[in-house]
Amino acid sequence: MQIIKTNEDIKNITDNKIIGGENITFNNSQISFTGRNNVLFCEEGVTLSSSNLKFNGDGCLIYLSKNSHAYMLDATLYRDSVLFFGKNNYFNGAMHIILSERKHAFIGSGNLISFGVWLRTADPHLIYSVKTMKRINPSKSVFIGDHIWIGQGAMLLKGTQISSGSIIGAMALVSGKHIPSNESWGGNPAKKISDGIFWDNACVHAFDEEKTEKSMEYSSRKHIFKYKSNENIPFLKIDEALSSGSVENKIDYIKNFSEDKNRFAQSGETVKKRKLFR
Repeated sequence: MQIIKTNEDIKNITDNKIIGGENITFNNSQISFTGRNNVLFCEEGVTLSSSNLKFNGDGCLIYLSKNSHAYMLDATLYRDSVLFFGKNNYFNGAMHIILSERKHAFIGSGNLISFGVWLRTADPHLIYSVKTMKRINPSKSVFIGDHIWIGQGAMLLKGTQISSGSIIGAMALVSGKHIPSNESWGGNPAKKISDGIFWDNACVHAFDEEKTEKSMEYSSRKHIFKYKSNENIPFLKIDEALSSGSVENKIDYIKNFSEDKNRFAQSGETVKKRKLFR
């Protein structure tokens, strides 16, 4: 096992790569490699704080985009899995991630992730039908769009897809749900609470009466996401791209990704239609 705790350790890596490693800042963090042909790709100025990244297999990729906040991650990847984070996500504590059975986690940009959040792509033990003797719990990738608020203690399990602009409530258990844009979901199991909503990053903790009064109306429509066929990137296509080719091919695919506002926007109608063809 190779353990990386400082920028100096990066020079001694064998069989694996850290790209952009000169720019990583380690604050009480480490990266460990058990396997070969794994890549940690960091865009300019990435900071890891109280993080533990574990590559427990071959051919895995973690891609960390430029971020105005420190990454706080406890992530374990098994063989041929991809973990992607877009730009400027905020972490209020370490996000726990386990990627298994060659499945992926794809997280967009501008998300707010509270503490105690878990993401898993597998159950992970095997479950079979008594009647058919066939396995009934295949592992599936998890997709999170842009500008999504994930509340304290939420669990995002295999097959979950959350479209841009939505809210996942505290302690919610989301398993295999396909959630449209600008909706709020909560509970165990998670159910829709409301639709036609949006949220803003401002925090009310220290609001005085004047700020509360001002907050009662919003003038911008920047957090409202609309499905547009010419801008939308289906999560299924991303899953297919991340499940084939070399790690280098996957990095090139991610680098050329669209920055359109509505790239991960889904209406309730498009979610229903796409479920029919999965």
